[in-house]
Amino acid sequence: MQTHKTLKSVIPGKTAFVVAVAAGFRARNRLESMGIIPGVEVDVLNNGNGPMIVSVGEGRVMVERGIAEKVLVA
Repeated sequence: MQTHKTLKSVIPGKTAFVVAVAAGFRARNRLESMGIIPGVEVDVLNNGNGPMIVSVGEGRVMVERGIAEKVLVA
């Protein structure tokens, strides 16, 4: 069985492929509204202190670190 890392662990400048979202209904809906759903690629732009900044498609979004822990990536 393959284990996946979380979005929170991806370093800036790297691209990650969203595999699953292990979160509750509200968090999943929020991520979905930002375009972070299984099957998409996200580019991590900033992963310092505070919220992460990721690029999804043509846009950039901020993702809280607690929520980023629930996004499983490959």
